[in-house]
Amino acid sequence: MGSSMPDVKFCQSCGMPLEDPDDHGTDAYGGRDDDYCGHCMRGGKFIEPDITMEKMIDKVVGYMEKSADIPKGQARPMLAVFMPTLKRWRK
Repeated sequence: MGSSMPDVKFCQSCGMPLEDPDDHGTDAYGGRDDDYCGHCMRGGKFIEPDITMEKMIDKVVGYMEKSADIPKGQARPMLAVFMPTLKRWRK
């Protein structure tokens, strides 16, 4: 999310860094989707089409605290600012 990763794209639904080709979701034809990760998009469709941004933040907070070494309590405020900038959640 910072300036240390200028070329890294992020999933436009959950914010996961798309660092590896295997991280990407797939479009309706089975090709690589450049905007979404495989946890959010398969076959051109959202895996959880009805999830709200708040529920997505709930899911991502747990992952960030466990796997990304973000101290407890810091992930949610970061995501509250970051998530509305992603394509899926822009109003």
